[in-house]
Amino acid sequence: MPQDAVTRCISNRWLQGDGVRHYANLRQSFMLGRLIDSDKMLWLQHHRAATPHAEVIMAAVRNLARAALRRFHREPSRQLDAGLFAGARLDVDGLEAEGVVPVSTVAPFHNSIGDLSTAQVTQEYLARRGCPSYLTSFWDHDHPHIVIGGGEIIGAPVAGPWTHVKPTFLPHGQHVLNAVGVNRDVLRLDLAMLRNYRYVAVRDPVGAEILADGAGIEPSVTPCPATLQPGIPLAVLSALPRFERLARLRPGDYVVVHRHPSLIPAALRLARARHPVVVVDMQAHARHGWFPTGLVLPWTHSPMVVQGLVDSARAVLTSSLHLAIFAIGAGTPFAAIDSRNPQSDKVRRYLRRAGLEDAIGRDVDLEMALAMRERVTSATTVERAAATAHLERILAAVA
Repeated sequence: MPQDAVTRCISNRWLQGDGVRHYANLRQSFMLGRLIDSDKMLWLQHHRAATPHAEVIMAAVRNLARAALRRFHREPSRQLDAGLFAGARLDVDGLEAEGVVPVSTVAPFHNSIGDLSTAQVTQEYLARRGCPSYLTSFWDHDHPHIVIGGGEIIGAPVAGPWTHVKPTFLPHGQHVLNAVGVNRDVLRLDLAMLRNYRYVAVRDPVGAEILADGAGIEPSVTPCPATLQPGIPLAVLSALPRFERLARLRPGDYVVVHRHPSLIPAALRLARARHPVVVVDMQAHARHGWFPTGLVLPWTHSPMVVQGLVDSARAVLTSSLHLAIFAIGAGTPFAAIDSRNPQSDKVRRYLRRAGLEDAIGRDVDLEMALAMRERVTSATTVERAAATAHLERILAAVA
C-alpha cells in the first residue's frame, strides 16, 4: 500500500478518534513528522514537543497506526464449508458425547477474556448441577440441545473476519441462546429457527427488541453469566509462577485499569497521585499499545486471574464490557469510559439495564468510580441472583 495512503488513513483516525478528544488542548504544541516504515514496524517521528505529555500523545498515534495497518493487511474472510468440521466433535477414541450438552462459543479459537468467562461459567454451572457438558464451537451442531453464547456471537456483519463465522452459530433445533449481545446486523439473517429454541436470552432490552422484530419472539433479558465468575484470591495468585510481582499489592489499595489507549490518561493521573495501578488486558489478540505505567499483568487467557485482581481492587477503570461485569459481580466500584463508538454503545446498553448507566462517561477517574460504590454494591446482589436464575432456566431447558 502506498505510504501516503497509510498516512492519510492514520491522519483521519487521529482527527476523528480518541486522541483528539483527550489531547485537543495540546494539538498546537506538536508537529507530527513523516511515517517511517522499517521492517514492517511503523512509528511517527515528532520534530518538536513543548509539553510533558508528548510521549503519551505519540503512543496514542502509534496505536492508531498499528490498527490501520492491521486493517489494511487483513486476509479476506472465506466462506466456511461445514463439511470441514465433521471431525471437530468431542470424540475421543470413538467415545461419543451422548447425553452431553455442548456449550457453543467462540472460546475454543478466540482469546477474549469475556467470551472465555461466559463459556466456562455456564459449562461449570451445568456440570455442578448434574448436567454433563463441554465447551465447543459452531462446527458441533449434531446434538438435541446446544447452549449457544454468550457474547456477540450471532449476527451477519457486512464485512470483516466474522462475516462467515457468526451466521453459523444459529443451527436449527431445540437449543438455548445464552444471554447474547445483539446488533441490528442480525436482521440480515433468517431468524425463524429461534421460534423453536427452548430458551432465548439476551443481555439488554435493545437486543430483545431487535429479536422481537426479526423473529417475532419475546426473549428474556438477563445479566451475563460472567457476573458469577470466580477469581483466584490475591494471596494465591501472587504466589504463582509469572505473577510474583503481584505480591507488592495490598487488598483494597490498588486500581485495576483496562489496557486500552483511551485509558492511558487516567492511568497516568493515578500514577502521579501515587495510587498503585494494575493493568489488565481483556483481549490479548488486540495487542493494544500501552504507555509504560502501572504494574502490567502478564498476558493471560484466564478469567479467574483477572477476576481475582478485580475482587481485591479498590476500583476498576475500563472500556471493556466484561471487565465492568467482573466488577459488578465482585461489588467493586468502577467507571467505564465512553469513546462514542460501538464498543461504548454495548457497554452503555448493558449498564442501563443494570441501573448503572451513571458509571459510564466521557472521562473517567478514581473519584467517579468510588462515587458508584453504593450503587454497585446494591446492583451486585440483584445481578448475581438474576444470573443464577438465568442459568437455572438454561438447566431446565436442556434437561
